[in-house]
Amino acid sequence: MVVIQGHEVRTEPLNPRIITSPVFVVVQAGTARTVDFVNEFGGPAVSCLIDNLDGAQAVRYNINGQSITPINLSASSFRTFDNMSIVSVFVDTTIGPSTIDTVIYAQIAGRATQIGPHIPSERESLT
Repeated sequence: MVVIQGHEVRTEPLNPRIITSPVFVVVQAGTARTVDFVNEFGGPAVSCLIDNLDGAQAVRYNINGQSITPINLSASSFRTFDNMSIVSVFVDTTIGPSTIDTVIYAQIAGRATQIGPHIPSERESLT
């Protein structure tokens, strides 16, 4: 277990038994947004791609609040993060300002981490 931005993260990104779901978040041009994967989608992201679709303007981003100054992502570029526990992504498209949206693609680790049949205990109700 690790604590990231106040969230207890028990997900192991390289666990082959983990169940993930894809999500897509559009950060509208000329805005700034923090996507909190745990609160918005129910679990941390284990991989993430930030895609700057604007061909003329850079955007800024920050993963898990790790750097004081957001990092620049140049025009028509993308950045990937894999095999990580990502609680939040901050994207700022106001520095240009951008005229085209930025898209965040992520794989969210769900609360269920085991694959296989569920065998109810004697205490569980089947109805």
